[in-house]
Amino acid sequence: MIEIIEIESSKAIGLRVSGKIEEKDIKLVIDAVNEKFKYEEKLAIYVELIEFGGISMKALIEDIKFAFPNLKKFTKKAVVSDKSWHETLTEISDKLFPFIELKHFGIEEKEKAKLWVMEN
Repeated sequence: MIEIIEIESSKAIGLRVSGKIEEKDIKLVIDAVNEKFKYEEKLAIYVELIEFGGISMKALIEDIKFAFPNLKKFTKKAVVSDKSWHETLTEISDKLFPFIELKHFGIEEKEKAKLWVMEN
């Protein structure tokens, strides 16, 4: 499940992930991002990764269809979690997508992560 969380910046979007991501979750995110794109050319992303239970195939397809044409519209991504493997995955993703600045924050660093994405 993905829920949209408030970020005090028009140039950032906040997400909380817990459990399995379904197609309806991706559509919710796409709608929220498109609403922000009406006013901003580029966005930063803040993600609280509480628990990742996988992603359905339909959700993955929707995500890819939206993400790839829009990748260069995203400037930063903060991933907040308490799992060390999320930090490793963030480091790998940072190398795969050099035009998006990615950074991992521990769960106790939520506010620091929010401030970082708002520096956009």
